[in-house]
Amino acid sequence: MISWHEICLLGMVFEKADMNTALLQSQSGTENKREGNASVGSENPSDYELVERFLPLVHKIVGKLCKRLPTHVEYDDLHSIGTVGLIHAVRKYSCRDDKTFEAYASMRIRGSIIDELRKMDTLPRSARAKAREVETVVAKLELELGRVPNDSELQRSLGLSGTEFRRLMNRVRPTYFVSLDGPQVEIAADGVADLHEIIADESQQPTSEKLQNAELVGILSDRISGLPDRQKKVLAMYYYEEMRLAQIADVFGVTEARICQIHGQAIRTLREQVTLAMDR
Repeated sequence: MISWHEICLLGMVFEKADMNTALLQSQSGTENKREGNASVGSENPSDYELVERFLPLVHKIVGKLCKRLPTHVEYDDLHSIGTVGLIHAVRKYSCRDDKTFEAYASMRIRGSIIDELRKMDTLPRSARAKAREVETVVAKLELELGRVPNDSELQRSLGLSGTEFRRLMNRVRPTYFVSLDGPQVEIAADGVADLHEIIADESQQPTSEKLQNAELVGILSDRISGLPDRQKKVLAMYYYEEMRLAQIADVFGVTEARICQIHGQAIRTLREQVTLAMDR
C-alpha cells in the first residue's frame, strides 16, 4: 500500500492540478457524468489508482540505482523523488495503455531521480568527466596487469607529471558523508561513543589553554605593574596607543635609540619574571 508521506505528495499535486473529478462524480450519482469523464470507470482508472498501481515500479527503479550509489544517499529520499516523477508522468500522459505508460513512467521516474542526484553531487560536471576518464584508464590497467594499478602506473598511463597527477586526484576524489549520530565507535579507553563526542570542534579553544592563558595574563599584568614608570609608559604608548618609537622619543624628549633601549629592558624583565612564575 502507498505510504502516508506519498499520499500527502499525491494530495498536494492532484489538488494543485484539480484532479478530484472522481470524488465529485461519485457524489453526484449520475451516470452521464461517469461516462463523460475519461479518468473514471472500470476500464480507465483514476490518476490516484494509476499511481498506486505503478508504485512498485518506483521501488524497482530506486532499488537498482541504489546499488551503484554511495551509502550516504538515502533510499527513502530517492523513493519520494521517484514517486513525484511518477505523479508527473500520470499528469502528462494522456493514453491509458499500461504497457506504453510503464515505459514512459520509467523514463520520468529515472529522470527525476537522476536530476536530484546531480543536485546532490559535490563534483562539478567537468570534474565528473575527468573522474570517468580516470576510471576508464584504471579499468584498462586492471585488465592488463591483473590487479589494481598503483599511483605511479596510473600516472604514467595518464601522461601526467607528479604535480598534475596529484592535482587531478584531489579534484576527482569523492566526498564521503557520515552521520555524527550514527552507530557508536569503540574507543580503547572509554568504551563506545558517538562521532560528535569524539570529533573535536576546532573553532573552540580547549579548556586547558583557556586556563593557561588566563593565568599568563594575570602574571603578566602583575609583573607590568611592578615595572618602573618610564618602562610602563613606553610599553603603553607602543602596544596600546600604537605609537612609533620616534613619536615616543619626542614625547619623552630623548633619542629613539634610548626609547628602544628602555623597551628592550622592559621586555627582557617581563620575559624572565613570567618564565620563572610559569615554571613554579
